[in-house]
Order: sequence, then structure tokens, then C-alpha cells
Amino acid sequence: MPTSSTLISVCKQCNAWCCTIVKPPVTKQEKDTILQAGFSDHFIQIDENIYQIQAEDQKPCPYLKKDYSCEIQHIKPKLCKIWPVIPRYKQNKRGYIIIKCPLYFHLTPQDIQQAKNEAAAVPQEIVTQLWMISPEMKEKYKRFTYEEL
Repeated sequence: MPTSSTLISVCKQCNAWCCTIVKPPVTKQEKDTILQAGFSDHFIQIDENIYQIQAEDQKPCPYLKKDYSCEIQHIKPKLCKIWPVIPRYKQNKRGYIIIKCPLYFHLTPQDIQQAKNEAAAVPQEIVTQLWMISPEMKEKYKRFTYEEL
């Protein structure tokens, strides 16, 4: 993946669009890691081992700082780490898409393959929960195009 400074610079220029609309589902282990590191609890339980990062109404991720950097960068959830590669299920088969956000243009084919490999380890329950989004959210996703990997 690009260096942290490149990543942060690109995301700041984009105003961290992904973090303003996506509140990813996380595993209990990811939630516990964030809380054990001393960060505030912004989670609601969805299922036995699934939590959702929660923010008030349409506000951005509560871990997004005012300068559009990530407060939990070093321990952020896997779905955040692999962005803009997104795992999904289509016709009961796991697949992947890549969002063509500004970060996309800084990724090498190796970066994309690494993110895809990491996306393969995202539990099915997390992927399923990720795609349970409202029609309003689907409209917001149309800001950028994507392609299947």
C-alpha cells in the first residue's frame, strides 16, 4: 500500500469521503482492540460477534479527526485497512470490487492484490452486514465508479 503520508494526504484532499458515509461493521476482536487501546466506545452490537461503528445520524465516523485523518489509524478495522477494495457476495459467491476514489489512482497492482488477499479473510457475517445499506447510502456511493476484481 502507499506510504502512510501519501495515504493521509490523499484522504485529506478527498475529505475522507469513505469515512463520512461508511460506518463499518467490525468483529468483537476489532472492537476490543480499539477499546483496549483507550479509545471511546462508539459501537453497537449487531450480532453475537458483530458490532457497528456508530455515529449520530449522518455524521462521519466518530474516529475521523477534524483534519480528515484517522484517530485509530494504527488499529483500524480490516474493512478500513483494505479500502478501496470491498468484499461482497454475489449469487452466493465471494467477489470483490474496487472503488475508484482518489486513493485508487495511487495503488499498484500489488497493493490491490494485497488488499484483495486481506479481504478474503473478512468473515462472511461482516461482508453481509456491510452490504445491508439504505437506499440513501447507495445513492451516496454513486459519487465514484467501481470495477469488479
